[in-house]
Amino acid sequence: MPRQRRNGYTLLEMVAVLAVLVILGAIIAPSLAGFYGNTKQKAAADIFRTRLAEGRAKAMERGTPYRVAVHSDQTRIRVGPDTENFGTGTAEDPPSYGSVVTEDTLDEATIELQLEEGDERPSDGSEWSTVATLRPDGSSKEARSCTVTIKQSTFAPIVIQVRGLTGQARNVPQTPGGQQ
Repeated sequence: MPRQRRNGYTLLEMVAVLAVLVILGAIIAPSLAGFYGNTKQKAAADIFRTRLAEGRAKAMERGTPYRVAVHSDQTRIRVGPDTENFGTGTAEDPPSYGSVVTEDTLDEATIELQLEEGDERPSDGSEWSTVATLRPDGSSKEARSCTVTIKQSTFAPIVIQVRGLTGQARNVPQTPGGQQ
């Protein structure tokens, strides 16, 4: 008597296919994380450079010096007129171009200001460290350059140099070891 064949798969075949899929997933998942990588860190660097350019544009447009500063908690960037009450005024969040004072809070990334030896930036007694004071002619009041480092967990830091006198920002290339 001929045996009847059943259509379908055995449990062993299904377990074998599932095991292959799990192994492939374990191999592919870490490489997919590399595509997303340090997106919040890169966004923080973009925000910093944007706020620096915005400070210059507002100073030139409004005819008054504008200050770009980093808070001591290393997660906030503020742009506003260079006055005695710079750190105490209210800032718009989310910032808009028409606002007088803007402040950004970084997600998961921190920003660290490193000054050259002997560089004493003026402090108004608040918790804000001045990166650059931009004048209406587009120049910067600070004569010395400073370095801003954007960090996020295990990723290599993004280093941005802010030039003295001009206040222009540029990325500092990093070697594979993370050194400048």
